[in-house]
Amino acid sequence: MPQIRPITDLRNTTEISELCHARKEPVFITKNGYGDLVVMSMETYEALTAGRPAEKQGGMRLLTEKDAVWAGMLADVLTQHNIPFAKESSIGAGMALRAGSLLETIRFFVPASHLAAAKEIVDELFAGEQENEET
Repeated sequence: MPQIRPITDLRNTTEISELCHARKEPVFITKNGYGDLVVMSMETYEALTAGRPAEKQGGMRLLTEKDAVWAGMLADVLTQHNIPFAKESSIGAGMALRAGSLLETIRFFVPASHLAAAKEIVDELFAGEQENEET
């Protein structure tokens, strides 16, 4: 079962650090009852990111990371533009089942040769999202 702690627990950094090292998995931090942060030891982070298959496939580059709702739309648009892509969950399927899909984001990878075109699509699709974040 994942550890879910309120943001006020971050005041005790030693306890959170010990918890992260002892459990060897991410600790989910909530703010006002909603998922806000994920904290983990460096060892856990390296273990989670070491074998990322999408990056190891010939020349794949990280395009973006989006919530699951927007990921479906982005996948459709990339397919319509004949841009090959790979996607992976930011927290893994097992953790998504345990922690809930609200904490999950999807990483998109595209071949280096398609990166510029794919970035234009992402910028166009999510331009309003960036403007909302700035205001």
